[in-house]
Amino acid sequence: MMPKTIRELADEFGVSKQAIRKRLDANFRANYVQTVTRNGVQTLVVVNSGYLLLKQHFIGGNNRKPEGVPFTSNTGNTIKLLNQQLAIKDSQIKEKDEQLKSMQKLLDQSQQLQLMAEKKSEELKVIAVKNSDSNSTGRSNAFEQLKNKWWHFW
Repeated sequence: MMPKTIRELADEFGVSKQAIRKRLDANFRANYVQTVTRNGVQTLVVVNSGYLLLKQHFIGGNNRKPEGVPFTSNTGNTIKLLNQQLAIKDSQIKEKDEQLKSMQKLLDQSQQLQLMAEKKSEELKVIAVKNSDSNSTGRSNAFEQLKNKWWHFW
């Protein structure tokens, strides 16, 4: 269902636009009213959840009491709507929890890989230092052996 304008709501509920505007207090506007552009004109529209609240007020909970039918408040409908909204929020929170678990797992894996890379780097440095030390020692030993052999000929 598309959001409805104040005029559309007034026509549907059989009330004046002024009656609709009276219900659009600051809190209601913040949560259920949007400004959209229709045919090049900025127009206020009430979103679906706000529409349901207004419908409850004007149709389900108004003071016109038909004869023989007891007056019932719209508290039950409001509670049902709030429970639906709560269920939606619960599912959103559950989804965020799953996302956080996934992100934490990825972070842990990243940290483990970083530690492994640092350990490998240190091992390679130690090997490189040992090789350079043994190479220089080996070269000097080879030089000494060659030098000794050279002096044998004189």
